[in-house]
Amino acid sequence: MSLGLSARLRRLRAPALGASGAPEPLADAIAAPVPDGLPSGQADSGRASLTERLRRMTPGWGGGRPEGAPNDQALAESVGAKVLCPGVLLVERRLDPRRRHGRVLLGALEEPRLLPLPPGCAVTDGSAPWLCLDTETSGLAGGTGTWAFLTGILRQLDGGWVLRQYLLTRLDAEPGYLEAVAQDLGGAVRLLTYNGRAFDVPLLATRFRLAGLADPLIGVPHLDLLGPVRCAFGRAWPECRLATAECRLLGLQRRNDLPGSAAPLAWLGWLRRGEMAPLTGVLRHNRLDLCSLAGLLPRMDAVYADPASQGADARAVAAAHRKQGRLDLALGILDRERGSLEPAGLLDLAALYRRTGQWDRSVDIWESLEAAGDVQARAALARYHEHRSRDLERALTLTKALPFGEDRERRRARLLAKCARVAACR
Repeated sequence: MSLGLSARLRRLRAPALGASGAPEPLADAIAAPVPDGLPSGQADSGRASLTERLRRMTPGWGGGRPEGAPNDQALAESVGAKVLCPGVLLVERRLDPRRRHGRVLLGALEEPRLLPLPPGCAVTDGSAPWLCLDTETSGLAGGTGTWAFLTGILRQLDGGWVLRQYLLTRLDAEPGYLEAVAQDLGGAVRLLTYNGRAFDVPLLATRFRLAGLADPLIGVPHLDLLGPVRCAFGRAWPECRLATAECRLLGLQRRNDLPGSAAPLAWLGWLRRGEMAPLTGVLRHNRLDLCSLAGLLPRMDAVYADPASQGADARAVAAAHRKQGRLDLALGILDRERGSLEPAGLLDLAALYRRTGQWDRSVDIWESLEAAGDVQARAALARYHEHRSRDLERALTLTKALPFGEDRERRRARLLAKCARVAACR
């Protein structure tokens, strides 16, 4: 009988992934209720505590560490982590609200007012805190062969932020690692990510499912900032990676940063050879990603309030507001930028004028564009004169100047019939 994938991996990596030495007892901050509203390590009444569940799920708890195996305790001391159980480390820190990240302060996060939010993310009283999520993985392909070996969680708390990073240091410890991550994510009210909708969240869902655990993020309102950034800057920037957004909007220039693409090799170096320095770089990279998420939320709100002042695409931002039903806001954005709009943007502005009953302004735009040969403006004017001004002759002239097609011929025939009826009544 052939061995399963997990069994084959354990056999291949047995010299480097043996059970670690007897750990210290689970950190008090995890085994006991965590103050200040953090998720508690204690399970609900009638269930085993997180400590006990990790003990049962983790192979080698209390066993000896084979000679030459990576040393969790040494890594924990190097990165300032706690050993939750063999193969699972936790780095936890409270960020100073006065901490500066680029040009912004990571203090109390004001509720976005103008940034379009998905259903459930808009909260009027500001009582639903944001939870920022970012993972580092064994690859970018996704699917069941990709491991999320580091899960970073940045949580709003008392006007500041609490950072938690869960690190998987042994493949066979993944059930305990996922149990700890799920316990923390279980208190999520609103989720904030960057490309998390397409990558981080589905990947974690896959790992939870493979481990037989419930996915704590199902049904949690989720704002993925990549979408709003692409909408606002997709035409202005060469690409919309998080590093680009934080550089241009937060003024953050990372120095000596380990790129995310190097994370898989850093983890593999630890698994095979116990190399600690690269993993330290991965933890720092993940921490900066999370802080950038917190900083970008208010900056993107400013972008959607006045896109032109931020170098954003005014037409695209106005379209986003229009989809949300904010016609006055969309109209104001385009009206301020009328002198710099391309024909497509001017047509959008004319359409908003029309929807708000400002027909004279719509006609002014259509007339100027039609004189320059714009076919869409010519068609809009033809409709206007047929149905609103009742200038059928002008409507027919404009229609005859349109490109040949079924729509033009149908409108031409209709206008000829109307003109004939008008002439007969004279």
